[in-house]
Order: sequence, then structure tokens, then C-alpha cells
Amino acid sequence: MKTKRNNKETGNVLICVLGAILILSIIGANVMQSSATRLNASVNHVRAWKESLSAAETGGDIGFAEIRSHKTSSPSTWPWTGWTQSVNGSRYTYTSPATTFGSSNLQAQTVIDECYFDNASGLLVVARPGPNAVTWFRMRSKGTAPLPGLRRAGMDDALMKDDTKHFADFGSTEMQDITARGKGDSLLRKIDFDVDHFVATYGAEGDGLNKAIVPPTAPPSISRRIEQLVQPQTPFYDAAIKANGSFYGLGSASFIDSYDSRHNSPYNSAIKDDPSHIWFDDSRHGSVQINTAIASVKGSIYGDVATNGGSVTSGNPGIVYGTIDNNVPFALEPFDLPNIANPQSITVSSNTTITPAAAGTLQAPNYYDIGTTMNRTLTLTPAIVNGNPVETWIAVRIRGDVGSPSGSNAGFVVSPKVHVRVYFERNFYAKAVNLVNTSYLIDGASSYPLSGPFAGNLQFYGVSHPEVGPQRVELDSGGGQTALAFTIYAPTHDVQFNGAPDFFGTVTAKSFYANGNITWHYDRALNDTGEVLDYKIASYIEDTR
Repeated sequence: MKTKRNNKETGNVLICVLGAILILSIIGANVMQSSATRLNASVNHVRAWKESLSAAETGGDIGFAEIRSHKTSSPSTWPWTGWTQSVNGSRYTYTSPATTFGSSNLQAQTVIDECYFDNASGLLVVARPGPNAVTWFRMRSKGTAPLPGLRRAGMDDALMKDDTKHFADFGSTEMQDITARGKGDSLLRKIDFDVDHFVATYGAEGDGLNKAIVPPTAPPSISRRIEQLVQPQTPFYDAAIKANGSFYGLGSASFIDSYDSRHNSPYNSAIKDDPSHIWFDDSRHGSVQINTAIASVKGSIYGDVATNGGSVTSGNPGIVYGTIDNNVPFALEPFDLPNIANPQSITVSSNTTITPAAAGTLQAPNYYDIGTTMNRTLTLTPAIVNGNPVETWIAVRIRGDVGSPSGSNAGFVVSPKVHVRVYFERNFYAKAVNLVNTSYLIDGASSYPLSGPFAGNLQFYGVSHPEVGPQRVELDSGGGQTALAFTIYAPTHDVQFNGAPDFFGTVTAKSFYANGNITWHYDRALNDTGEVLDYKIASYIEDTR
């Protein structure tokens, strides 16, 4: 029997194998530790990147809710509770307090600037382009998400060699050094370790001015910025007639077209049939909107027709030159009496003339309160300053009826340079011959007398009082093709036109009825005119710098 001989090198091989396993295990552990650390950092970055946008949008929601909570008067007089107000010339800016919320201690802050839409240029501007312009808002919101853990980028923080220029400075076409802003992941995800990179590179307003080295809101952190434009919703936007209920009219020989009085030329009925004319497009916005299926559209409509379940077709019986859509539901905001301070009580039991002592403004007009029914004519003339009439703003509240259905002698005469808003709380009965508007559109220092009276200078608002029962507006021509220029916003009133006036303006009603051969002209200059009923977000972008 032969025994096995042990090799002295067997133990050495085992030791080498165990050593190799140990070394590989250490390497693997280091790789896993490094990968886990970088993964955790990247996960935190992605989470914070998404949460910071949510925080910015929350700040935008807070700002939008603040704007919508005030719908009347000048924004500068609103109770911006907790907000900081500043003014630079005619530009008001409102800054919200920093708000911290959520389990991740997200932060949001919003800055809101007043601005205006300039119809001439089609741009938003800082200075009010005309005295009738209503306020828009530019809303910038910053959302910040803190980064927990150590200050590390998580990925390779170099996009390329350190001595290579990667990004251009604000307003420059030459690539600049980026060390002040970071690089790689810290730049792409806008990580702020010790410096707020946005303020350091672009300035606090993002306009390249007042750059500063300032600490971030919560170092280390990620911040994202969004900008939204808030547009006021006015009652006379791009529609000749809006009816929340039934619609009947106009007449078989009537027509509805449009024009733009800002062209400083008289209305020309031939433009709507002349495609070669420079203002042909302005003549095709005589649109009708009906929020029910009960719609009998007659005459010619040089615009669009929309109904909510109706069966309107062109040529049956009227011709519609625009688009017909029978599936367009919408809602009309009821009209609440705005809060206007310091009313002066008056009565109009006989023909009365008012000449205010001061001009007033669009936001703070001369306010008159008629506590009873108005049965006679109220003439409104401009204030006199240094011996000259000046542009004057007047608001009139009528608590009782205007006129009576048995025969109305009530009326309004609006002199040049006067801008009037009439709030009536009951019914309105008048003859067309008693509604005289001779006030023209103004835009800054310019006036447009050639275009005729501006409907936006005589605005009627039917205050919604459902508790009083049916509310009504009835207008009689009073004979002949009387010219009228005014607007009506009465979403809880039944409106009826009798006769065949030549009407310049727009009407919003609960229901609408007209059986006369009216010539009806919507003025596109009314788009941004009237009481602000609500606001909407007109645009949304993220500032990716």
C-alpha cells in the first residue's frame, strides 16, 4: 500500500486564492460604495430638480390666486397682505414672502410686475399705452429644493477640460469662463453650493444688471424659475353679441360686421366685401356666441357663429361668412357691483347735467349714486382744468329702474372727452334717440375723431340680482336709422332691440331678441376695454438659464 505525499506548496496556493478573493472583495466594496454614493447623490439631485419646479409652480399658484382675489380698482390699492410693494416710476412690483412647505422644506417666492398690452406694437410694455388700458401682470416664481447630505455633484462634474470655455455670459457672443457658475452636473441641474449662480451671472432681475455674489437661499440647493403672463378677462373681447340663453335675430336684411376705430378713419361698410382692402381682416370679427341650442340666426354675419348644441347653418336663413361651430359651451360671469369709493348722491327727476370738479381716472372715477328710478336725461360733461376740458372718468350707479316699459324718457348724453360706466340694478328701458355718445377713442396723446364715437366710452353694466326676479333691457329706436355707440354687459338680463338702429358696440345678455333690420358693427378697439371680470394665464415658460 502506497501513501499520498503532501505537497508543501498546497497551503501557499490556498493563501493566494484567499488573498485574491480579499482584494477583489475590497475593490468590489469600494466600487459599490462609490456607485452607491454617486447614485444617492444623483437620486437626490433628480428629486430636488423635480421638486424645485413644483415649488416654483406653487409660487405661481399663490401669486395667481392673489391676483384673482382682487378684480376691481387699481392693483396699487389692493390689500397685498404680507407682500412687499415697490414702485419705479409708473411700474409697481409686488414681492411675496418666502413660503416654506412640504416634508422636503421646499421654498417658493413670487415677484409680480404690472404691465400693459400695447395694441399698436402687439407687445407688453411697462408704461400705460392709453388711459383705457387695463393692467396685465408678469409673474416670476422661484422654487427651491434643499439638497441633503454632503456637497457633491454626483456625476463627473467636468463637461470637458477645465481650461475650455463652455458657456457665454449674459448678452455676450463670446464664450466666457464658467468657474463662477460651476460646471457639469452642478451647472446643468443649477446646483447652488456657496453662490446663487443666477444672480451672479444674470443679476436678480435676469437682465444682466446688478450682478452680485450672494449666498443661495438654502445651501446646498437647486432652484428653478418660471414666468407666466396674466391676462385680464374683459367683457367685450372679439364678439358682437354673446347670449347665455336663447338668441333670435337680427332681421332678414340686417348684418353684423366689425371694424377698428384705432385706424383713425370712419367706418366703411364696403370693406367687409373687399378682400384687397388693408383692413379687410378687421371687418370679419362680427361674431355671435350662443350658449344654448335655441338659436335663430338671421341676416348676414361677417364673423363666426358658435352655439351650444344648436343647428345653425349658413344660408338658413342668414349667411355666415366665418366658421360655424355648434358645440361650443361657455360661461358668463355674473356682474357684481364694483367697490368704488366716495359716491355722491343725486336725483334725476328732471333733465340734469353733471360737470365733475376733477377729471378722475379709470381706476378712481367721479362716482354718482342715483338712489331711485331714473326717468329723465342725464348729460355728462368733462371737467374743466385751467379753462380747458380734460379727459374725464365718471361712474353712475342706478338703484332703481332706468325708464319704464310704458314709455321711457330716460337717457344719457355723453360729451366729448367723457368716459362713462353706468351700473343699473333693475331694468333698463330707453329710446335710441335718448342715448347719445359723442366721445371719441383716445390712445395716449392721440384722439380719433374721424372714426366716430367710441362705444367703450359709454358702458352699461346690469348688476346681477337674481333675488329680484327677471331683469330686462329694452331699447326702442324711436324712429329712423338712429346711430348708437355703447356697450352692454348684462349676463342676467333679457335684452331686446326694437327697430333698426345703426349700432356700434357689443352686447352680452342672458337672452337676446331683435327683429329689426339692424346694421351692427363690432369695434375691435373694445378688446381690452371694460371692467375686469377675471384673469387667465396667457403664457408659461421656464427660465432655463
